Amino acid sequence: MNEIVYAPIIIPTLCRHKHFKNQVESLKKNAWAKYTDVYIGLDYPAKAEHWDGYKKICEYLDNGDFSVFKSFNVIRREKNCGPDQNTQLLLNDLFKRYDRWILAEDDMIFSQNFLEYMDKCLALYEDNDDVIAINGYSYPIDWVSEKDANIIFQSSICITWGVGYWKEKYDKLVEYLSDGYLTKTFDKNFKTGKLDKMIKSRRGAYIGGSLGGRKSSYVNKICDYSLGLYLAIEDKYVVTPVISKVRNMGMDGSGVNQKKVKRKNNKNSWTLDYNNQAIDTNERFEPKPDKYIYRKENKELLDKFSAKSLGFRIATTVMITAYRIMGIKGYKFIVKKLAKLLGLVKKDFFNDVTFEYLEEYNG
Repeated sequence: MNEIVYAPIIIPTLCRHKHFKNQVESLKKNAWAKYTDVYIGLDYPAKAEHWDGYKKICEYLDNGDFSVFKSFNVIRREKNCGPDQNTQLLLNDLFKRYDRWILAEDDMIFSQNFLEYMDKCLALYEDNDDVIAINGYSYPIDWVSEKDANIIFQSSICITWGVGYWKEKYDKLVEYLSDGYLTKTFDKNFKTGKLDKMIKSRRGAYIGGSLGGRKSSYVNKICDYSLGLYLAIEDKYVVTPVISKVRNMGMDGSGVNQKKVKRKNNKNSWTLDYNNQAIDTNERFEPKPDKYIYRKENKELLDKFSAKSLGFRIATTVMITAYRIMGIKGYKFIVKKLAKLLGLVKKDFFNDVTFEYLEEYNG
């Protein structure tokens, strides 16, 4: 393991005061908080409904005790930037002083060993070119791994709910993605069958973005969409804890990207009760990596757990078949037709993600 470098954590926020306060308080309980610089990017309200939560966050920041951290830094925006720009401005500042960082949305609850896990894994895999990031979140899956292993390597999805990056590797990702890398290489990778294998899984939703339309912006920046495709195409990995270090509390419709969804059970990612997901309760962390990479086995488990609805799989199969036979024109023609059907069938049949990238062609 390389010498440990303590990574700063950056948190963009605006008005979700309860989520934000609970998140910071969970970070305070980390033994390695004393080594950690915290950077809060407080955006400026854009709507009247933002002000109440914004003021409560300001009150918490003005009156709270954050001395447990090495430093606690609040950057207040003078105008509304939106979540993407707010985050990027934080990163631009950190680029000048740090070679790694942890990025978290403002609705996470962290294990007491989250920061130690991040710092040690960032040190352990810094020189491994096959590892592009360190995941803090993990689905409640019985991952295949060696006995007593507490981290695995998986190449299916990088969930950006508390994720650690190295600047050098991050810069390479940005260079690839901002140049339209995934879109440019789509046809070649489609013909190899790499993308065809993604159809039935959660990652099948990423395919639509690569073929154009407004959602294609997702594949030109660092996010779940682009990283999922990148991992599959380039045979790269993310380090993932066997037991999640993060609990996502944002499935209540309060955020920008996630609508409120009724969670019924824990059978798959679309019915998982995220707010009550068990996370690691250990106070300290010592890496015990899986010595063997059970890539195929864990991919199958993840595909099963995060598989889309029947409607999604039917829609995606039809679209991919159209692309295979008729190319991009045939794909877009079929997408338009499917989008129009949304007015005739129950929207839930397709689910939200499919609806979004079909809907963009409708009208």
